[in-house]
Amino acid sequence: MEVIDSILSIWHVWAQGDCRMDAWTKFAESIFRINGLLIEAGESITGPIGQSSARWQVLGGLGYGPKTVSEIARDVAHARQSVQRVADVLAAEGLVAFSDKPGDRRTQLMSLTPAGRQVLGQIYARQVEWSARVVGQLSDDQLLSLATALQAIAEIVAANGAPQEATAPAATKTGRPRRQ
Repeated sequence: MEVIDSILSIWHVWAQGDCRMDAWTKFAESIFRINGLLIEAGESITGPIGQSSARWQVLGGLGYGPKTVSEIARDVAHARQSVQRVADVLAAEGLVAFSDKPGDRRTQLMSLTPAGRQVLGQIYARQVEWSARVVGQLSDDQLLSLATALQAIAEIVAANGAPQEATAPAATKTGRPRRQ
């Protein structure tokens, strides 16, 4: 899939009449690669203790206190439904618990159980060990500069939303699209 995405990105730039890889495409491809590598590293960190990167994201989102499934989904940029599925499994395993949100009985707050805190602690211990090897190869200034730049880009992308899709022609009573 990675190769196909890369080919499509290169084709898009070529089709626009510019055979050079533009800076944004290079940036995006780098982010996609880093994301894949971080997920892979996360799986190797969490796998030996019976967890996954997806579970870690939910457990980690609760490390500072209770949150709703929707809040965690926004934090990790995943669909609420996918976070709900993971949360339900974590609840069934006794790692998280649901309670009514004060002031809104329709909304459930999710929090870590003692067992969930213990698992998250094990994950963090393994993550710190791995991170020390990675971070030891970069200066604090490099990391802070990268983090600041990535945060700025994230805010710009969030403010501009997803690309607008072309709207399909309205359908007729038979369900077929109207002719233009």
